[in-house]
Amino acid sequence: MVKEKSSLYDKLPLELLAGFYYEINKNIEKGILSNAMYHEIRLMEQTALRKGISLEYLHDMGSRIIQAEKLLREKTMQH
Repeated sequence: MVKEKSSLYDKLPLELLAGFYYEINKNIEKGILSNAMYHEIRLMEQTALRKGISLEYLHDMGSRIIQAEKLLREKTMQH
């Protein structure tokens, strides 16, 4: 069995990894980030799979985290 090299993403907390994964995917879809970012996405996906986390879960968790941060920012700006 070939051991995969670890990446910076292996050291990140799950919440941060999920947030990055979601935001980078969203920005690639919008055309804001280049297709070169797919390499970063693959590294994140490898990390998730090594940790036994499905990509759907990673995406959903990232979406929830980003939404919660947006709501928090809106509330703090209102006060």
